[in-house]
Amino acid sequence: MILVFLTVAGRFAPASAQEQKYRERQVLDPQTDRWVDAAPVAEGVPEDPLDRARALLAQSEPTEARRILRKWVKQNPDDERYYEGVYLLGESYYQSRDFWKAVQQYQNVAENASGELFQLAQARCLDVGRAFLAGQKRILWGIFRLPAWDDGVEILDRVWQREPGSRIGELALKYKGDFRFARGDMDLAQDEYAGLVEQYPSGRYVQYAMLRTAEAAEAAFPGIKFDDRPLLEADQKYRQFQNTFPGYAERERIRERLEGIRQQRAEKDLDIARWYERTRRPDAAQYYYRRILRDWPGTLAEAEARSRLRAMGVLLEDAEAAATGQPGGAALQEVAP
Repeated sequence: MILVFLTVAGRFAPASAQEQKYRERQVLDPQTDRWVDAAPVAEGVPEDPLDRARALLAQSEPTEARRILRKWVKQNPDDERYYEGVYLLGESYYQSRDFWKAVQQYQNVAENASGELFQLAQARCLDVGRAFLAGQKRILWGIFRLPAWDDGVEILDRVWQREPGSRIGELALKYKGDFRFARGDMDLAQDEYAGLVEQYPSGRYVQYAMLRTAEAAEAAFPGIKFDDRPLLEADQKYRQFQNTFPGYAERERIRERLEGIRQQRAEKDLDIARWYERTRRPDAAQYYYRRILRDWPGTLAEAEARSRLRAMGVLLEDAEAAATGQPGGAALQEVAP
């Protein structure tokens, strides 16, 4: 009898254990008072909202991360990790390429946080500013996409203002100068590059900035019909660059560039002389032709000046003597237009 009981009990024991194990994977539904399957628990999902959002961003899921972060930031303004949450919210917008909303979060962090978080926000502001200058649009109302060049310049300005003298500030000034130069705003480009040289006289880009300053001055010259003051500035800046970095100047063919400026200035004087000759003012025309012989020897304009003086019946010996102020020629005097 005892043997039969043990046998029967042995048969039912495994069934009870299996049922208990199964019940551990279920939950009691209070509505039906019945056991139902529990929702599966995802393995490796952080419980902390910020850590969970960070994991989602690492998986390139910015929309879900943003949903978590917006709620958390709104509910935890006094939390010690608040600006970490704001930075991650910026990252969610950045991954979605809504750079304007992203930079608003980064600016908030950069102006209120410190340490590594400040540096991360500054770097992201630099990225957004450069993206805007490269042509990325600012999204307005989720529909319109507007050019954001001015916003990009302002963002880089603020990067510099928050951390003057830093490497990231140096990059901000360089990016602004490059943007002005590429757009043909040569006067503004000169100012940006000059500021870069002034703020970082021993920086990584001082040679680059000095050369670009001279190139911008030369490019600002619109042509021989206009004032040649930009050429004078370019000549001065190229010579300063040549004296400061002679080896680099040789590699950049600064002598040839200076000669090109000479040719342009001579061509401008030649154009003036031609105009006086066309308007039947031979004395003024001869004055400028002679000045070309004096100031611009060896240029293409000199050859034409000699030819025109011969055509006007002027003895070249007298013209050259007058141009150089030597005895035997009339003094070269300014002729009023």
